[in-house]
Amino acid sequence: MPDLMTPPPAGPPAGAEEPPAGSGQDHGPSAFPPGSPGLLQRLATADRAVSAVIGGGWPHPRWFVVPLGAISLTGNYGVVWVVLAAVGAATGAGGFSGRRFVYAAGAVLATEWLTFLVKLAVRRQRPPERDPEAKADIPLPLSPSFPSSHASMSTVGALAMSVLYPALWPAFVALAVVLAASRVYLRVHYLADVLAGVCLGLVLGLPYIVLVKI
Repeated sequence: MPDLMTPPPAGPPAGAEEPPAGSGQDHGPSAFPPGSPGLLQRLATADRAVSAVIGGGWPHPRWFVVPLGAISLTGNYGVVWVVLAAVGAATGAGGFSGRRFVYAAGAVLATEWLTFLVKLAVRRQRPPERDPEAKADIPLPLSPSFPSSHASMSTVGALAMSVLYPALWPAFVALAVVLAASRVYLRVHYLADVLAGVCLGLVLGLPYIVLVKI
């Protein structure tokens, strides 16, 4: 007598046709097995690996790290760009130009706040927070990691200052690159944080210099 509790054999009923290969109806194993990390997780893993090579695998001689760290810290709160805006506004003909100062410094400070709102929404941990062995070479900021406000503010600052003083645009771009790249090298940001900050700075800065005339 058959066991009534035995489940029926797996597979299609007798006489049923198997769907043709490539028809989209087959239910064979997928390209990624169940439980495999999603695309964003795989990208984040790769980002951490590349950032670890830059921040930990590359040489970090003290004679280079100390001055680079000092330069990087000037980007906190956009201080270096505010100072440059003030110097530029004060050295023009006719005395201090408040309009020029606000044009550059105001854009940088507004970018800082907009970037901070994105940070609060994403709340990504910084490298030393996720991996205690990843020691930062400068004091670790209290804000979340993604995106880098140094990168976003430097991008907007370089754009605005280049509009005001076009002959000096290579110096402004070089400063922006150093400030942004230093964040990964000094292990206070992941590479993706900096790249996202640059993209955010371009999204905010390019329309600004086109639409806001000085």
